[in-house]
Amino acid sequence: MPKIVDVDQRRAELADATARVIARSGIDAASMRCVAAEAGWTTGTLSHYFANKRELLAFTLETSLARLRARAASRVGLAPVDELRALLVDALPITDESRLHWVVTLAFAAQATTDDGLALIQQQANQQFLAYIAERQDGNGAQRRAEAERIAVLVDGIAVQALFDPAAWPPNRQVAALDAGLGRRR
Repeated sequence: MPKIVDVDQRRAELADATARVIARSGIDAASMRCVAAEAGWTTGTLSHYFANKRELLAFTLETSLARLRARAASRVGLAPVDELRALLVDALPITDESRLHWVVTLAFAAQATTDDGLALIQQQANQQFLAYIAERQDGNGAQRRAEAERIAVLVDGIAVQALFDPAAWPPNRQVAALDAGLGRRR
């Protein structure tokens, strides 16, 4: 009897392998062959799930973003200000998972400068992030959007500093900088 394979689970495992390759060696190293080896499979097996590297990369980026969104969805019931802060803390590279997300995101940002499809995925994700933040702000539409952009830039700036100088930006400093930027006292 043939083995039943959970296609969604297998694709997620391949996205994880791709993210690990990207984090370790860069996006150019994430060839079909290298990802298959990282996952412990053959290139032929990988090609059953992804037609080419471009499709694999897009799925990897979308998977990383979906995981971030799933964590946000788990906070239903919190006060909006607390829900937003929890999302923003999760967005910082303070855990192995969120650090991997940032490394993958930055690699894709560089790749997106020459790949319209990846650029569109990142643009849509950014717009969703801004909308989420704006919905939790006071004021009119323009004021809420401006505050959302300010907060997104704050998170991006902290994350980039933490990625490039992790010793100087441990998790507690990242969260303190976020709280200061949000006007919260600790």
